[in-house]
Amino acid sequence: MKYEETVLQREWESSKEQPCVDVGSDDVTPSDAALGALLEDAEPADADAERRVRRLGSRLARLDALNVAGMLAAATESGGAGAALAERLEAGLGAGAALQQRLRRYDELARAAPAAPHARSDAARADANARLLLAELGEVYAWLDAPPLRDLDSLAEVSLTSVEGRARALAAGEALRSALRAEAAAPAPRRRLAAVRERLRRLTRARDQLAAALARHLNNALIHLGNEAAHEGRAHRHHAELLPYAPFMRWLKDMDDKAFDALAKVYVGTWARVYERELRAACEQARAALAAAPPERADEPLDTVLSLVESLCNAEQDFCAQFFFLDIDVKNECGDGERSDGGERGEARRAGAESRRFMCDLFPALESDLVALVAHVERHDPYGAMRALACVGRRVLAEGGAGGAGAAGAGEARWARGALAGVAVAAKRGADRSVAERLAALPDAVKQAAKKPKCGLLSFLQELEALSAACERIFVSSGRRADLDRWYVALASAMMHAVQHAEHPRTPRAVLHMENYHRLHGILSALRVPALEALRRECRSRYSDALRAYVTQYFGRPLEKLTQFFEGVSEAVAQGVREDEVCYRAAFSKHELRRVLAMYPAHEVRKSLHRLYRTVEKHLSEEGGLLQVVWRAMQEEFIAQHVALQARIAACYPAAGLALPLTTQHILDAFSDIAREH
Repeated sequence: MKYEETVLQREWESSKEQPCVDVGSDDVTPSDAALGALLEDAEPADADAERRVRRLGSRLARLDALNVAGMLAAATESGGAGAALAERLEAGLGAGAALQQRLRRYDELARAAPAAPHARSDAARADANARLLLAELGEVYAWLDAPPLRDLDSLAEVSLTSVEGRARALAAGEALRSALRAEAAAPAPRRRLAAVRERLRRLTRARDQLAAALARHLNNALIHLGNEAAHEGRAHRHHAELLPYAPFMRWLKDMDDKAFDALAKVYVGTWARVYERELRAACEQARAALAAAPPERADEPLDTVLSLVESLCNAEQDFCAQFFFLDIDVKNECGDGERSDGGERGEARRAGAESRRFMCDLFPALESDLVALVAHVERHDPYGAMRALACVGRRVLAEGGAGGAGAAGAGEARWARGALAGVAVAAKRGADRSVAERLAALPDAVKQAAKKPKCGLLSFLQELEALSAACERIFVSSGRRADLDRWYVALASAMMHAVQHAEHPRTPRAVLHMENYHRLHGILSALRVPALEALRRECRSRYSDALRAYVTQYFGRPLEKLTQFFEGVSEAVAQGVREDEVCYRAAFSKHELRRVLAMYPAHEVRKSLHRLYRTVEKHLSEEGGLLQVVWRAMQEEFIAQHVALQARIAACYPAAGLALPLTTQHILDAFSDIAREH
C-alpha cells in the first residue's frame, strides 16, 4: 500500500510541473503516461479482470484526492490563480472520463469471459513456447538418433545363422518397427519436416532390406529342411530348427505381408509333399499288414495309421500356431505386446479359420487316403466296416488324441479330430451299407432254402447270430450303441417279415415258421437289448402259434372212431339226454362202445405213434433242434385227448367196466420208447 501511495505521489508531483492538456488531443502529458504505465502494470497475484478493475478504482480515488489537494494548495499559495485551477479541473475531468471509458471496456471483457485465466505476459508466453519447442525437438532428435538404428546400412549384412546375429537382427528389427509405428502416430506437421522425411526414407529402405534378407534366409532354410526330410524321414526335426526364427516371422507378418505370405506358401508347399508321401507309405504298410492279419485283428493296422495321423497333425498344428502366429493379430497389438481390447471372440474365430486353412493346405489328401484305407478294411473282413467304424469312432469321441493332452493349444479345437470325424462318417456309411446289403440279400436266402430237401433254418439267421456276436465284441467300448441297436432292429424286423412269407415245397409252412421263429427268438433273447424286447415277444408268440398249428394238423385224433363216437354222445347230452341214460340208445350202447374200443388195441396205437414220429422227423430239421419239443407237445395233446375220453366213459358208462386200451402211464412209456428207438 505504501508503494502505491508513493507512486501516486510521484505522479502528482510530476503533474504539477507539467500543464494538463485535453485527453482527446494527440499529445500525452507525463501524468497520462504514468497513468498508462500504472494501468498496464499487472502483478502476477491478480487472478482476474474484476480484481484488477477494483485495484484501479481504488488507485483512481486516491489519485483524485491527491489531485484535488494539490490544486487547492496551489490555489492558496499563488492566490488569484482560479483560472488555472479551473483549467486543471477540466483536464482532470477529461482524464477521469477517459479512465471511466477504459474501465467500462475492461468490465465488458470481464463479463464476456468471466472464467478466463489471467493473460500471461509476452515473456511468460515466450518461455512456455520455448520449453514446448525444446521438448518437441528432443523427441524428434531421440527418434532420429535412436541407438539401435545407428547402423541402418549394415542391417542386411547381419548373419542369421548364429545366436548373436539373430539377436542383433531382432533388436534392430524391433527398433525399426517401433520407430515406424511411432512416427506413423505422430502429428502431421512433424512429418512435413525435411529431416523427418529423410529419416523415414532411410528407415523404410532399411526395413525393406532387412525383410528381404530374412525372407531369403528363411526360404532357403525351409527348402533345405524339406529336402532333408524327404530323404531321411526324420519327423518334426524341422520344428526345433525353425522355432528360433519365430520372432522374425512375427516381424515379417507386421512389416511385410507379401514376404510373410510367400514364406507361408513355401512352407505349406514343401511339407505338404513330405507328409503326403509319409502318410501314403503308412497306408501301404497297413494294407500289407492287413493281408497277413487275421480278420478279428483287422483294426490294428488301421489304428496304427490313425495314431500316426494324430501325432503328425497335432504337432504340426501347434508348430504353425507358434511359428506363423495364427492366433495373434500383430498389426492391432497394443504397444506393450498384449492383444488389443475388444473383438476377442471375432479374433478367436479368425484365428481358428486361419489354422484350419493351414492344416487343410498341409494335408490336402489326408481324408481321401484314410477313407480308401477304411474301404480296404471293409473288403478284408465281412465285419470290416464295423471294425473300421469302431476304431475311428474311438479316436473321434476320445477326450484327447495323441499329443493333445499336454500340447500347446490343447484347449483349442484339434484339426486332426475334425479330419477323423469325416473319416468316421465314411466308415459309418460303410457300416450302414453293409447292413443294407444284408437286408437286400434276405429274399435270395429264402429262394436258396427252397431248393433244399428240407427248409430248416434260413441262412440269414446264422448270419445274424454271427454278426451280433462280432459286433458286441467290436463295439464293447466304442460308444456306438445307438447305431448297433438300430442295425439290430432293422435286421430282426426284416427277418421276421421274410420268415412270415417264406415257403418250401416239401416242408410244412408251420414247421418253417416254428423252427425259424424259435431260433430268431433265441438270438434276440441272448442279446438282451431293450430296443429288441417287442420283437422278441412277437417272435415268441409266432413260434407258439406255429407249434400249436403243426401239432393240431399232424397229430390230429389218433383214436378217430372212438372220438367220433363220443362226439355223438356229447350231442345227445346237449339235446337233454342224461349221461347215465345215453347207454340205452342203440347208437351209443355198451355193445357199440365195446366194438369201437376193439378197433384200437394197444399194439395198433403204438404203431400209429411210430408212423407219426417218422412223419415229424421227416418234417423237422436237425439244425432246428425241435424234434423232442414237438414230440413232447404231441404227447401232451394225446394225453389230453385220452383223459377227456376216459372221463366221458366214466360219466356215461359207470357200471360197464369199460376203459381205453392204454392208460396214461402206458402212453407216456410208449412216447418215451418211440423217442429212444429213433
